Amino acid sequence: MRSPSVSILCASLLLGCQGGGADATTDAGTSGPSDGTADDGSSATQSASATQSSSATQSSSADATADTGDESSGDDGPDPGTALLDRLFVVDVEVPEGVRAGTSSWRIWGTGPLNVAPVFTVPLASCETLVGYTSDGGGAITSRVVRLDADGALVAALEVGAGRELRGLAAEPDGHFGALVWDPVGQRIWVDRFAADGTSVSSTELTNPDNSPTDFGIGDSRLEYGGGTYGAYYHVHSDSGHEGDTLKWVAADTGVESTQWGWGCSHSMSDLLRWNEVVGQFLSSCVTDCYPGTNGDFATQSIGGIYLEAGQAKIIDVDAGCNGSVAGELGGAAPHPGGWGMVFNAHQAPATLGQSSYDPGSMDQDIGFSAVTGDRTPGPVVWLTSTPAMNEDDASIAWYRPEGDDVEQFVVGWHEPPATYRLARIDAAGTVLEGPVDASAVAAWGRRDDPFREHVDADVVWSWFDTPGSTTLHLARIDAGVTAACE
Repeated sequence: MRSPSVSILCASLLLGCQGGGADATTDAGTSGPSDGTADDGSSATQSASATQSSSATQSSSADATADTGDESSGDDGPDPGTALLDRLFVVDVEVPEGVRAGTSSWRIWGTGPLNVAPVFTVPLASCETLVGYTSDGGGAITSRVVRLDADGALVAALEVGAGRELRGLAAEPDGHFGALVWDPVGQRIWVDRFAADGTSVSSTELTNPDNSPTDFGIGDSRLEYGGGTYGAYYHVHSDSGHEGDTLKWVAADTGVESTQWGWGCSHSMSDLLRWNEVVGQFLSSCVTDCYPGTNGDFATQSIGGIYLEAGQAKIIDVDAGCNGSVAGELGGAAPHPGGWGMVFNAHQAPATLGQSSYDPGSMDQDIGFSAVTGDRTPGPVVWLTSTPAMNEDDASIAWYRPEGDDVEQFVVGWHEPPATYRLARIDAAGTVLEGPVDASAVAAWGRRDDPFREHVDADVVWSWFDTPGSTTLHLARIDAGVTAACE
């Protein structure tokens, strides 16, 4: 059957994996859900219908006839010690309707384009992968989610919000998933929950009494799931004309909304939110161009920083002007048994005060790493790059567990303008184990997307589109050589 509010595009499966908060007035504080009152914001009911679909094509950093090491196709996986580039391959998937163009957003000491609207990659316990994006069909936007099998082939394509932009995606162990969808005209935002087949389960509008999600030309939006709760962290504009962020919780079973804080970092320039299953906690992080660090006159006393939990802990001070100008930007955060690894770009020179503190013509951005413990205590910054006159950005990170290697480690990546993408392995303290190597011939990723994710088979995966309007989705995978038991 078919509903006008959803369409689903199905294809035959390829081979699978081997083996079997407080209320809205609560002050900013440590991330963690609490009880609240229900919110009955609405969204169109979703259902599913099926037609035949398209194929996927694969490219690799090795020779086209070489073994990619994909365990889902019956391979044994790469040998221990195999280099990153020899583990990396990309599957191209044709999806319905072209991806929406990204906005221009405040970045490093000014604004810059984000190329395409956010793309979200979410591994599933089934060894499948959800990828969410926003399409633009001649000005009519649609939030979309595609489900890819263990080989990257298209299984289903879902419409999850007509007239709405997808601002976050997260999934539960049993395949239910949540979508953070935003109405740019009405300036409203919801967490909509779906069954694995795309059937609507609940819809919760997120509201604060004195601010709203007006736009994303400043700040970010993130959605995470953990401990029976969805966490939504996103930019808001106050009724009095200021820019900040809010952290919300939605109970998965009831759809009840609660608020961790209605107003956090200000101005909130970039944001992250990640759940750690081992620790049993969420971690939030922001870059601010002003508060909580500034005291006094903006022209001479402004200072920004990278903060955890709306200011409860600080990773580093950065130059800033309390006017949108800021000299740091978040990249990604990766949960692991000991806490989280975080990467970002910022300046290595000590921060100075005032609106003239940073000169983008003579100063530069490098990639930094901080190990955050399970109690949300940040470790010292380790600089992964030190490149005068080079402004690296768009960093990402994922926990990495290659077969036969007991070293605790991450895969990290970053972008070097104009079009070089670097990959490296680092240990849990930030020491480089391999690379950085140039992966640009095979892979890229989005701008400020926090794209890298650890899959259930320990592979590192991410996805991206090359240009606005493209219908070719790229799914990259770094093969860890581990055989997973899919659920």
